[in-house]
Amino acid sequence: MLVTSSRKPSAKTRALCKLFSRFIASRCIPRGKMGMQELLEFAEGSPLIVVGEYHGNPGELLFYDNAGKLLFSIRFSDWYSEEIDSYWFPDVLPVLTGQGEIADSLESFFHFNRIESGNVSQLPSNSLLMAAGEKEIDFMGGGKSLFKFNIKGFKKY
Repeated sequence: MLVTSSRKPSAKTRALCKLFSRFIASRCIPRGKMGMQELLEFAEGSPLIVVGEYHGNPGELLFYDNAGKLLFSIRFSDWYSEEIDSYWFPDVLPVLTGQGEIADSLESFFHFNRIESGNVSQLPSNSLLMAAGEKEIDFMGGGKSLFKFNIKGFKKY
């Protein structure tokens, strides 16, 4: 899986690309002048996530399959914990929890293990958790919220 930005990203968007790719254990590349076909070749047959901007801030995730077809998009505003800079990301895949269309779309894209919200407390202490709802996606590590996307829009294509 490959994570990249829109063209000419702001520093905030570049930072979110790196953070998000570390959380989902994928590669992150600077886009530069690469077009969609070049990005797909660079992804080597894996899905692609593009972080788009809104007024100079990261504001949209675009999810493409390995053939370059846009599957869905999520518009958001972001929030970061003060502890994010000192957090060490373990080398584990995140677990997904949540109900609804957004959680279902994330599960079909990432293929992460999905658990019921009542079983979250049974996860090991070094687990990464993506908790998806209709209003927000909370990215958690060590039982604490690391960053969140407050959802402003969701669209399936």
